[in-house]
Amino acid sequence: MKITYEQLYRSYPVFNQLMNEALPINTTRKFKMFIESVNPHLEQIESVQNELLKKYSDETEKDVFEIVPENRPKFVKELQKYLQFEIEVAWDKIGIDELGEKVNISIKDLETISYLLKNYQNVAVM
Repeated sequence: MKITYEQLYRSYPVFNQLMNEALPINTTRKFKMFIESVNPHLEQIESVQNELLKKYSDETEKDVFEIVPENRPKFVKELQKYLQFEIEVAWDKIGIDELGEKVNISIKDLETISYLLKNYQNVAVM
């Protein structure tokens, strides 16, 4: 399936949270393999973000960069352009029930990873 770097970038904190949740074993294995496969892409996103930070920032302390206010739109524009890049990932969408009954995830986080779920739009989240 195709996803954008932006989807991956926004999903990273949710992946970190899910790695600490007690998911059913098969779901855990699927997520582990998926995360391992996208880690190089996540590292690439981080690398580009750091390059842009250095390009549009001033170093305020050793290895601490602050984006100059007048450069913020340029930084955001370049980063957003990069995040539209699409990649092909190996993932068979899972049903929301495969996350198990005990997983704690916010509506916002569930929406963030909805591209990994089957029939998400038909799920009523309460």
